[in-house]
Amino acid sequence: MFGGEGPCGKAWRAEADPRLVGSDGGQRVAKKKRGRVLPATADRLVTGWAGPGGTRVRLARPGDTDHVTRLLALAGISLDPAVGAVIKAGTVASTLLRGLDHGTHDMLRPLVEAAAAGNPDDAMPGLVLVLVAEGREGSLGGVVQAVPPTNVLADGVEGGVPVLNAVLGAAKVAKIRALAVAEDARGMGIGETLIRRAVGIYRQLGYCLVYGQFPAGSGLENYYSRQGFTVLDEGQHIDLSRLGLPIHIRTDPSEPERLFLRWQ
Repeated sequence: MFGGEGPCGKAWRAEADPRLVGSDGGQRVAKKKRGRVLPATADRLVTGWAGPGGTRVRLARPGDTDHVTRLLALAGISLDPAVGAVIKAGTVASTLLRGLDHGTHDMLRPLVEAAAAGNPDDAMPGLVLVLVAEGREGSLGGVVQAVPPTNVLADGVEGGVPVLNAVLGAAKVAKIRALAVAEDARGMGIGETLIRRAVGIYRQLGYCLVYGQFPAGSGLENYYSRQGFTVLDEGQHIDLSRLGLPIHIRTDPSEPERLFLRWQ
């Protein structure tokens, strides 16, 4: 079994209190927003929420692949073939959807089964989250892509952490890999909304850490600070010992970048 106390001070079986999940990623109790910001469910994630400028923030669908590819290109990022495959197959965020419908404990079950079978990487695609902001005419104004940090899983196992523990630890961490907003949709708050919605979903599912990175000197530190993230100085790393993982998340020294993070 995999019950017991979780690394965020919550039981693995415990589900997030929906009152704590708001449009700002759950950093404030959502009493004042209860009438217009609802906690995520699998159906709601698929159909979406109203976003700024008449957009609708929802999970990516099979027909969105080309649009997502073009949006990510604006940020100088190519769509990972594995991520493109799950979008086309309609299985993006499949494990996360399971958690929203049946609880965190049930969400972890396929991860445990994959670890027991000796194929922990097989469970990772279901943890990929791709949210888009769809305009009234069907065009996509923005996208955020968040992924499980496969390096955390690999480094944990390499560092001597039992495979099951490494899988469960990695399943408590999400990396915002890419955020892009179409040029004609900027200035409306679409990027902020996509990030807040993604962070809120992860908080509801009991994740401990959401992080990402950006090029040093890009000036993005203020942007991510406004979203409630802590921005580290160049060369600083993230210590995952509180998750029971004796490893650190670092940037590639050959590419000067800064990490931003938010412990849930």
